[in-house]
Amino acid sequence: MRLGIWTPAPQTIRTDPVTKPMLATLTQHGGGVDQNYLYAVKLLQRAEELGFDITLIAQRWLGPDLDSWIFATALATQTKTMEIMAAVHPGIADPLIMAKLGASIDRISGGRFCINIVNGTRPVETDMFGDWIDTSEARYKRMHEFITVMKGMWTQDDFTFKGDFYSVEHGTVPTKSVRAPHPPFFAASRVDEGMNVVSQECDTWFVNYDKDRRNYAQSLTRIESEIGMMEARVKSLGRTMNYGINALVLIGDTDEEAEAMADAHVHAVTTDPSIAVGTSGVGAALIGSPKTIVERIRRYQSLGIELFMLHFYPMHDGLEAFAEKIMPELKLG
Repeated sequence: MRLGIWTPAPQTIRTDPVTKPMLATLTQHGGGVDQNYLYAVKLLQRAEELGFDITLIAQRWLGPDLDSWIFATALATQTKTMEIMAAVHPGIADPLIMAKLGASIDRISGGRFCINIVNGTRPVETDMFGDWIDTSEARYKRMHEFITVMKGMWTQDDFTFKGDFYSVEHGTVPTKSVRAPHPPFFAASRVDEGMNVVSQECDTWFVNYDKDRRNYAQSLTRIESEIGMMEARVKSLGRTMNYGINALVLIGDTDEEAEAMADAHVHAVTTDPSIAVGTSGVGAALIGSPKTIVERIRRYQSLGIELFMLHFYPMHDGLEAFAEKIMPELKLG
C-alpha cells in the first residue's frame, strides 16, 4: 500500500480556518514568501515523516493557485523521499517543453518526479490558455500523442513524429531523467477512449466511483468491474497497471458522528462556489469510525487498489488524526 496526499491549494482542498487566510493572500500584492507554499512545505514534510510517499499537485489555470510544475520544483527541494506528481493539460501545455521541464524536475528531485496527465473538463479554462476540442475522441487522441511525444523526447536521440496534433523532427532532450526510462504517468478517465490511452501509456490509473457516498456498495461493484476491464486491456498489451483512488477522509468516534461531519462538509462545499472542489473524494466513502475506515481501505486493497491519494478536513488536524487512529491499524511496516 502507498499513501499519498494532495498538496493544499485553493482549488484543490476545502479551505479551513488555518488555510483560508493563507490562500487569500495569493490574490494580493506583497506579503513576502507565499504563505500557502510555506504551509504546503510544512504539511508535506510532516506527511513524509509519517510515511506518506507521494503528493499530487493539481494544475488550475483559472484561480490563484501556484503553477503545478513550479510548485513541484520548489517542493522537490524541501522533501527527501516523497514523489512529487505535477498535473499537466495536453490542451494547454506543449509536450516538447514539458519534456525538458520534466527531466529538469526529475534531476532536481533525485528521480522523484511523476506526471498526472489531465485531459481537461473545463472548456473555458482550456480555451483561455490553450485550445479546447469538443469531441472526447479527439481530446484523447491529442492526449495520446502528447504522451508519445514526451516519451519520445526523453528516450530517443533523434525523435521524429507526425500526428494530427503534434509534429517533431530530430527531437531529443539531452537532459536525461534519473529514473529510467522516464518519469511515470498517472491518469484518471471515465470513458472508453481514455481508458484505452491509459492502458497503453500510463503506469497508474485512478479508479472511478459514484460521487454520492451513499452508493458505496455500487461503487465497489463498478471499481471491480472496471479494474477487470483495465486488466484485460493491459495484459493484451503485455503491460501491467497500478491502481489508485482519490479520497477525502473524515474520521469520527462513531460512524454517525463522521456521517454528520460529511453532511456538513457537503453542504458547505455545495453552497459556496469558491470551495466547490471540496466535494472531490467524498464518494470514496472513507468516512466513519477508525474501524470503518480501516475496513474500507482493506476492501479497496482487495480489489487491487494500491495507492490512496488522500486529503482531509481540516487538512493538518485530519492528517494527524489519520496518523494516530488509522495508520497503526494498517500496519504499514
